[in-house]
Amino acid sequence: MNRIKIEMATPDHIDDLRELTRKLVEGLGQQFDPKRFDWGISRRIYDELQRHGILIAIDEEKDDEVVGMIIAELRIDPFGASEGYIKQVFLKELYRGKGIGELLIKKALEHLQKIKVDKIKVNIKEKAKEAANLYSKMHFKRVYEVLELDLSKETFDD
Repeated sequence: MNRIKIEMATPDHIDDLRELTRKLVEGLGQQFDPKRFDWGISRRIYDELQRHGILIAIDEEKDDEVVGMIIAELRIDPFGASEGYIKQVFLKELYRGKGIGELLIKKALEHLQKIKVDKIKVNIKEKAKEAANLYSKMHFKRVYEVLELDLSKETFDD
């Protein structure tokens, strides 16, 4: 396997993050929104509390190509407890099934522990069975279920 290193993303990685996010979103059958990406990444790259929450996997044998990412951010719940939240994990297809996703998650957990979160949460798309298995292996437990209503497709006619 290629030599992979994990490090915090910096503003220099914006183009790589944009491409990975585009592939993730399109892989889920959705349309990539560049404005939404720019807002979300700017907050996570430049904000004091969030700027260390994007970790990237880099293939050192391929001219430091960015091959994966994870967003692990700090949130404060309505009762004041700090929560870690894993927003997304994505690897280029060639790098899947080689333990790199697990390495990214472990590094994200270490990051969230350092900033002293009380709990770590992750939402998983229903079709992401492999991700669910990986999180279970890493001792995450199913606590609740998230339901979604797509207002762009739903009408409320009785």
